[in-house]
Amino acid sequence: MTSAELTEWAAYERVYGSIIPAERIDVGFAQLSWLMACLWGSKKRGEYRIRDFMPPWYQELTAANAVKSDFEAMLRQAEASGN
Repeated sequence: MTSAELTEWAAYERVYGSIIPAERIDVGFAQLSWLMACLWGSKKRGEYRIRDFMPPWYQELTAANAVKSDFEAMLRQAEASGN
């Protein structure tokens, strides 16, 4: 695997999460919590989002759109190192 390909995989994981499912258990628990809140919560169904149940570090990254900009920067770096 070349350095450029490794950088692309690292960028992919930063945007879409780990390619190893066990490392993204936080998403599964967030989905389960969201479902339970929708079924038994006092709010209406549309007032909950799965993001509300994610860990704080995830909410901060997506709120600032940092993940997307980091991914684009890593892709640019991978393209530059591949030439």
